[in-house]
Amino acid sequence: MDYRVDELAEAAGISVELVRSYQSKGLVPAPRHEGRVAHYGEAHLRRLRAIRDLKDRGYSLRTIADLLKRDGDLPSPGRAEPPAGADADEEPLTLRELAERTGVPTAMLRSLEGSGVIRPRPFGKVHGYTSADVRAVRMLLSLLGGGMPLEAFMKVARVQLDTAEEVAQGAVDLFFTYVREPLLASGLPQKEEAERLAAAFRLMLHAATSLMTYNFERMVLHAAHTEIERQGSRAERAAMSRAVQGRRLELDIPA
Repeated sequence: MDYRVDELAEAAGISVELVRSYQSKGLVPAPRHEGRVAHYGEAHLRRLRAIRDLKDRGYSLRTIADLLKRDGDLPSPGRAEPPAGADADEEPLTLRELAERTGVPTAMLRSLEGSGVIRPRPFGKVHGYTSADVRAVRMLLSLLGGGMPLEAFMKVARVQLDTAEEVAQGAVDLFFTYVREPLLASGLPQKEEAERLAAAFRLMLHAATSLMTYNFERMVLHAAHTEIERQGSRAERAAMSRAVQGRRLELDIPA
């Protein structure tokens, strides 16, 4: 199969600009030229799909380049585990790139961002999206595809988002009062104080997020169990019991 650059980008599900960017970084081999026309093949398409898969799983372009230097090729899509601390090492996605990854129009993504369902994160002085946002949007699409009306979902989400905002601010206030202020008063060298602060923040973020996820999951399980026991049939109760016992509850929805 022979592709021009626009055909290759469409087949890989990315933009032409991104193809050229990967090529300039040495992540994708140079095309074959006939005159002024560049021709790409199946190997280029496989490489682009592998790069997209790795980025969706949390690999940075630097890590992908290191894999290429070490192994000479990339693992097939779906064959690589995300590296530890992946999200922190990711490069920011623009809103347009998020739209390309999810297939959701930018106008709808702006609406979701305005509603607080998705939130860009800081990367130095700029804000951008990551594969976590791709997964969040696809999770939302899975809910809507299962019959959940967006308007009804947003009414429930609004309550959760408002509460989560208060909890997040409260956690940060506690962190600054009981972690940062004692560190500042300890007389440590500035660099050591800053490193300890960052390490303590990572721990707080992980612990707080895990606890909120744990509690919300248990609340949903309890509410669903109560309702299905109250109005469900025997078959529904048995099916729900099998669905939540002895297995992980997470769905494998790739980014």
